[in-house]
Amino acid sequence: IPLGTLMGVPLRMHGAFPVLIAAAVFLGHGRTLVASLVALSLHELSHALAARAVGQRFEAIELMPFGGVAQMDTALSLRPAQEALIALSGPAASLLLSMLAAVSGLSGPLVRDFLRASLSLALCNLLPALPLDGGRALRAACTHRLGRARATRVFVCVGVGLGILVALLGVFAASRGVFNPLLFLTGAYLVYAALKEKETLAAACLEALHGRAARLKREGALPVRLVAMEQGAPPERMAARLTSGSYCLFLLVDENLRRVGAMDEGEVLVRCLAARADLGR
Repeated sequence: IPLGTLMGVPLRMHGAFPVLIAAAVFLGHGRTLVASLVALSLHELSHALAARAVGQRFEAIELMPFGGVAQMDTALSLRPAQEALIALSGPAASLLLSMLAAVSGLSGPLVRDFLRASLSLALCNLLPALPLDGGRALRAACTHRLGRARATRVFVCVGVGLGILVALLGVFAASRGVFNPLLFLTGAYLVYAALKEKETLAAACLEALHGRAARLKREGALPVRLVAMEQGAPPERMAARLTSGSYCLFLLVDENLRRVGAMDEGEVLVRCLAARADLGR
């Protein structure tokens, strides 16, 4: 649902969001929802502004029942430092806004709700799990050593574990006589969103190749990263070592670490696609 633009960035609302609005108004939490919407919009806008600062472009900001998503058309080809900067800009802005609300001298329930919403956004998004901002920043930090695919798998597992933990917290609270459906819904959303991140791995490899080709054309040179792999290593294990910031060249070695061949990124991806096609048959 289009809502207009915010500082030049299109703002949209997920189709399920009106249900949340109706439920909040019905339960008497309309003021809290308004404060949370403002805090969430500013949080996501900070991601868009940080992306713009490093030469990237966001397609839109989408408000969802359990948070927001800043949709970027070049997210998969970001360099690790750019990804970390964009990810951390959201929690940093929310923390700054909560501090400003606290020292502004303004009072009233709406200001207090905004302060709590901004502080909650900052702290929760710093958790080291995908799809949260903390998980994205840590994935960027680990990409050079692990490769984007492997780093994504690690923090997807953390995200799934966090979602299960939140749902179990809901079970524990219910056993104590306190039923909070939000814990179950949040846990389910975290598991779902984390697993969706895993589905982007193949697209990430292809997008990284496209992004590096554009960068090579623009800058005339690319840093090269040499990776030694054992002869006969599965292509998916090799693809897991791809990074967005440099061109990877794989040296194939035998058990005595003698070089027996080499393989570039294109060959690795062709073998990955062939292996997936064989599995599909």
